[in-house]
Amino acid sequence: MQQGQMYVPPLSKINKIIIITYVGAFIFKTLLTMMGAGASFIDIFGLSVTGLKSGYIFQLLTYPFVDTALMGVVFNSLILWFIGSELEQKWGARFYLKFLAVSTYACGICYILLGLAGGQLIHFLPLFGLAGTNLALLVAYGIIYSERTMIFMFIFPMKAKYFCLILGAIEMFMALTASAFNSAWAHLISMASGYLFLKYHSMRAKGLGFGQIIKNHKDHQAKQKRSKLRIVKNEEEKPDSQDPKYWQ
Repeated sequence: MQQGQMYVPPLSKINKIIIITYVGAFIFKTLLTMMGAGASFIDIFGLSVTGLKSGYIFQLLTYPFVDTALMGVVFNSLILWFIGSELEQKWGARFYLKFLAVSTYACGICYILLGLAGGQLIHFLPLFGLAGTNLALLVAYGIIYSERTMIFMFIFPMKAKYFCLILGAIEMFMALTASAFNSAWAHLISMASGYLFLKYHSMRAKGLGFGQIIKNHKDHQAKQKRSKLRIVKNEEEKPDSQDPKYWQ
């Protein structure tokens, strides 16, 4: 695929199932809302401290599939299709499911922990939707296809790596200032867990343990400092290539 061209991958099997479930749950919730029972649907299947205390353990599985806003469902489904389908094709279904599980559960667990640390009012506020999972997918996409061109807000073309950085900055701003404090921090944890998951498998593919990540990062920083002091004798001399990554 050439840079600057819009590429729409075929909808993969796993993402097709997720989108059908997601959209179906939204339609069912909308019908319940018309009958005056929509709020209880979110309370039951969204993730909240109160729900878990009530024994609704299944909320950890169901919360990504429920949503309250049509545009949220549309955009999350499109991101899952355009971004997720290509990653599933590259990784395979098994690894893709593992990535989704790690990022989704990390988001949910972080939300619950923040809810337990907050006031009683926060206990009743449910977490729902695919936003956290999709942000983790965007981080992965920004790592793998960093030089590809994406359209921010459907207007501004930019490289995928900058696109993901902007999304992370927006989430950080929301976490620090907006009323969605808990969900924003949970989304950031989802993004971080997705990155660490890929980093771990990158190290594992080279026969290294997870503890080597910090050591290698320090060694890389020290190497960069030394390279700044190196006298280049040949203009065609190339710097040492980076360590191979699992996702490349």
